[in-house]
Amino acid sequence: MDNFYAVGIDHKKVDMGGRESFIQKNPTEIFDELLGNKKIKGYVNLSTCLRIEYYIHVEEGFTEDEIVGLFPSQEELFVKRGENALHYLFRVICGFESVIKGEDQILAQVKKAHYDSVEVGTTSKVLNVIFNKAIEVGKKFRNESQIAHNALSLEAISLKFIKNNVENLEDKNVLILGVGDLSQGILYLLKKSKVKNIVVTNRSHHKALVLKDSYDVDVITFDQKVKMAIDSDVIISATSAPHFVLKSEELMGKLDDGRKRFFLDLAVPRDIDEKLGDLPNVDIYNLDHIWETYEKNVTKRENRLKEYSHLITEQIENVKKWFEYRERIA
Repeated sequence: MDNFYAVGIDHKKVDMGGRESFIQKNPTEIFDELLGNKKIKGYVNLSTCLRIEYYIHVEEGFTEDEIVGLFPSQEELFVKRGENALHYLFRVICGFESVIKGEDQILAQVKKAHYDSVEVGTTSKVLNVIFNKAIEVGKKFRNESQIAHNALSLEAISLKFIKNNVENLEDKNVLILGVGDLSQGILYLLKKSKVKNIVVTNRSHHKALVLKDSYDVDVITFDQKVKMAIDSDVIISATSAPHFVLKSEELMGKLDDGRKRFFLDLAVPRDIDEKLGDLPNVDIYNLDHIWETYEKNVTKRENRLKEYSHLITEQIENVKKWFEYRERIA
């Protein structure tokens, strides 16, 4: 177990700029190179809008100092080893480390991260066992604690934030850039809230067209996004682009018509040039802002976490027994 590591940056301590800085170091390419050079046996990349973490199975002799040395200027980097790393992963999948304690989405995200690693061949037998045990305890924790009952999702928080800042949302023109899970979740909630005028666009046009009939929305090509942004009151962006998809030079001088516009950038790295926020009638917000709407009873949730934390302890013991058995038969 001592060859198992968790490496990443703490989203509770690192702001949007810090997360972008870490992504720009191309950590996945770094771990791919280590895998190719047989420095590590495998890794699982758990990257979400708030979380950038890697779970690594290293070869004998590969040290914690070497891992830290891969990111020399990343002061916020955390490195956890062995049982500490295992404990952290189990806390993550059970929702202890989420902004919304006990939320369901992280369980699906960990499952997908592991599945993707298996598909591309970057995992290992040890990682497969660890992640299967993690998924097992994540499911058991939610079933027994019921902590996710009526939990607020990121989509719901985003919609609440929009409603708190935009009057008469149901009558506004809304543009959504991107068709990923987050975008579709917000789209679903907007339609449920009786918002009538919604336009969707995506770089892969055929993926956006799939939503046209499902959600009864208009779809435009990606090269029409700037014109549609000008004609919209609310612009929500959550693409996977590595650069701005709405640039200040494309919109400056075109948004000074007195119309109030609300931009919500849910992408990492950011999709929308923050310079647009300098305009008098433009408000731009990103992921770091929407958590201000989080008003749930945190104390009740944290008490539920503590009450069922024994499930994590028990699962760690199960994993340790597997490692002990593995050593005996080796």
